[in-house]
Amino acid sequence: MIRHSKLRALVGFAAFWSAWACAIEAPLAVANLSPFSLLRALPEQRTARTVAGLQWELSGMMANHFILQSAAGEALHLDGQTDRLTVSMRYGFAPLWDVELKAPWIHHSGGFTDNAIERWHKAFGLPNGDRGLYPQNQLRYELKEQGRVAALERSTQGLGDVEVAVSRELFASLDAHVAASIGVKSATGKTEDWLGSGTADIFTLVRFSGRYPEEGSFFWHGQVGVTRAGESSLLGETQRRNLWFAGLSLAWALTPQWSALVQYDAHSGVSHSDLAPLEQTAGMLSMALRWRPSERWSVDFGFSEDVAVETAPDINFLLSFRFVPGA
Repeated sequence: MIRHSKLRALVGFAAFWSAWACAIEAPLAVANLSPFSLLRALPEQRTARTVAGLQWELSGMMANHFILQSAAGEALHLDGQTDRLTVSMRYGFAPLWDVELKAPWIHHSGGFTDNAIERWHKAFGLPNGDRGLYPQNQLRYELKEQGRVAALERSTQGLGDVEVAVSRELFASLDAHVAASIGVKSATGKTEDWLGSGTADIFTLVRFSGRYPEEGSFFWHGQVGVTRAGESSLLGETQRRNLWFAGLSLAWALTPQWSALVQYDAHSGVSHSDLAPLEQTAGMLSMALRWRPSERWSVDFGFSEDVAVETAPDINFLLSFRFVPGA
């Protein structure tokens, strides 16, 4: 009897862990906070799985910028810090269907991280660019091209461009999900404050979520999609209006409470430009830990690096809180 009771307890614990982890595992809420990429609808990764009822996420990112480039009459100067706090809400309103709303609050400033980053570079022998030639914690975002100048040299904050999307699962099993989504980014952010593009974007994408092995502790997610962007006055005549984006996220559930995550996000350059940070494909590598204090809550904390150099912020720090209504 004791042996059977222990076996039942072990099976019950395994089933609890399986359901708990499957309900809470999701990609990291990571976006490219470059002041120009931020203007476009480049949706973050999320699970393809639809959950009935309301769930929400509060995600914060802090990005440090330092880029100096010039080529063929164009010049780019990015020096400052961009912070973003996003409230995301999803509602599963029917079997296999959900609607999602994302509302970001954006803050551009001189920041406070320059000294720490310069010390980090020095300690590990990493290149520091020309950071030492400029004052620390100053704000200067500037793009010059074809006689046109877009510049921001004062701190701003406010509501960014709100996104709304509808998703439907196309395939669902215990260990795999495929979903399609279509959405629109509004023009709610003030262009003069570099909080929004001043125009609407439309996007569509396909997402994948899976688990390996069956009933195992490894989870993966992926997405691929396209955006048709409106014409933004901040990006000028060379801006791309047809963009692609893609991503892959891997999570390893170490224990019922802890997971390790690694994620890659990429998107096409935002402009046809001689400036590499605007022309080249952007790539970001993120690493994080996830803590699950209960079956409904999870907390992510980690960082991202621009593996495609200067196509994204030098470094991002991220912190997210997620609520999922039961397994």
